[in-house]
Amino acid sequence: MLLLCSIYFNLLLSYTTGLVPFRYNFHKRRFDTCKPFVPVATILLLLFAGVQYKFGRLPEHMKIAKVGMQNILHAVENLVLNGNCVLIAVQQLLFLDTYRQLLTDLLTSVHSLARRRTVGLAMQVQLFTQLVLLPCATYTLHVSVYITLVEWSEINIVHGVLFMVSLIPNIAHVNNFYALLFMQRVMLGEINDKLTNLWTICIRSETRNASSPLSQRLQVLLKEYQKCAGSVQKLLPYYSLSVALYLLILFQELMSKFFYQFTHFYTLSMGIIVPNILEVLGTLMIVVYGLDTAQLISMCYAMSEESQRIKSAVHRLSLIPGQDKYFHSTVKAFLLSLNHSMLKITIAGMFTIDFELLTGMVAAISNFVVLLMQFHIDYSKSRISYWNSNDTSKSIVA
Repeated sequence: MLLLCSIYFNLLLSYTTGLVPFRYNFHKRRFDTCKPFVPVATILLLLFAGVQYKFGRLPEHMKIAKVGMQNILHAVENLVLNGNCVLIAVQQLLFLDTYRQLLTDLLTSVHSLARRRTVGLAMQVQLFTQLVLLPCATYTLHVSVYITLVEWSEINIVHGVLFMVSLIPNIAHVNNFYALLFMQRVMLGEINDKLTNLWTICIRSETRNASSPLSQRLQVLLKEYQKCAGSVQKLLPYYSLSVALYLLILFQELMSKFFYQFTHFYTLSMGIIVPNILEVLGTLMIVVYGLDTAQLISMCYAMSEESQRIKSAVHRLSLIPGQDKYFHSTVKAFLLSLNHSMLKITIAGMFTIDFELLTGMVAAISNFVVLLMQFHIDYSKSRISYWNSNDTSKSIVA
């Protein structure tokens, strides 16, 4: 139930933001190309970017003073968000049939898994968290921060709702990528389980001579793996660049939120009163964006780990004595296919998404936060000294 709910929620979100420019055929259970849908969906997606450009600016009058480079950081964030929306719209127009086939395959896989009930509860909760809970939490926190910062007399609900509206299509598009990887990961897990069962059968002495059916089963598993690896390699060119930009957004958000948290405590140490709710909201945003980053990276890393586990299982099969030449030739072909198609998720040919990337992001965020804090402290001290000198000069004149 969670599996279908998560996928349908993200598809509904994608329809709402113009990410799915297709008509769904309920009778055939597939997406069909419909010419009127394509320009409407593209205009809707570009409209999100336009609204973000119009309303995605920090208000002039806030309950607390703006922090040093806050305007610059927020402007860069808006630039990447809107640029990614435009990129997604252009990719939709260029590769309509490919996106339609990917979404159709996604729904086919979901219905198949739902009927077989092979996906564990833990994995369903993980998918539900990524596709449903995190998008809702992210958008709600942004609206809450806006309402908290703006003076009550100047609060505009429409402005607050549209403050970070282009974040929605960015999240939905990346979550489609996440859902597609999730389905392929489940398939890889099933292949690994079948290889383990095949190894158990092979080591039994009474079935050691009946290798022809085992060779055929191994051949079937080889074709399933090649199909899975081909699906992953097919979707990467159409999602990698937008995923790279989304990772940049996550990096910038985490860096800015840590920076604001440090400036919050520094402001308190200077005797300036700041709403405590900002500390809570800032911490929650760090948790949500950190969890989003960890979920995306862990899914990509899990694909590589499943591929490595399959390689180890096939290598164990090659060490079993007493099998015929056809069995061993199939094992060699399987290992050769694994060596040429290890499922490492490489984004735009620039970097591989794994835990080394997560470590690098943490180190870079720490360095940038320390650097920004040094500028902020020096800037604050210079302003305080300027105010003190003005007060002194006024008292002398008086």
